[in-house]
Amino acid sequence: MKTIAHRGGMGKGMQNTPAGVRLAVRHQADYVELDVVRGAHGEFHCAHLGWNSKSDLRDCLTELGAGMGLVAHLKGDYAGADLLRVAEYLAPHLPLEKVIFASHRSSVLQRMRQLMPKARLARFGLLPALVALWKQQPWDCCMINQVVLSRWLVRALQQRGYEVVASCVWELRSRPYVKQLGVDGAFVNLHEGERCRS
Repeated sequence: MKTIAHRGGMGKGMQNTPAGVRLAVRHQADYVELDVVRGAHGEFHCAHLGWNSKSDLRDCLTELGAGMGLVAHLKGDYAGADLLRVAEYLAPHLPLEKVIFASHRSSVLQRMRQLMPKARLARFGLLPALVALWKQQPWDCCMINQVVLSRWLVRALQQRGYEVVASCVWELRSRPYVKQLGVDGAFVNLHEGERCRS
């Protein structure tokens, strides 16, 4: 089961920051999730809609560990030109196959699929995952709150060819429960002094 560091680190002043990414590296997380927000002048920041200060996306990317992947959580609506620009931002720091573009909006993922057919895409939410059971969707991964996940749903989505990630933030103590669901990955709240790997 792959671990995804939620916003890098969840300690005070660490969310969506270079320090948070460094914490994820120390914990040997497989992926780091960063909330990607468009700036007014075409730049991109890491921020959770006002919950923390903005960090430049490039500053966060320079802290990624060797072999670490990125879940680029695209916040808000993205036009085609914005999607191409964010991909250009990422290209010098890691290969496309190590990036998962995630969104709460199907329209954003549909645009990304048209522009970059080989990009790995993830959709948040239970309802889109249920729709994916009967009609193939343009994303590769379903990210679903662990509270509503069942072993049956995980298996059914996997049989349809999707990866399944427990997207609700879970603390390290709930790891055995999440593993029993058979998910491909799970978000992790990282704090100083804890160990990510068991």
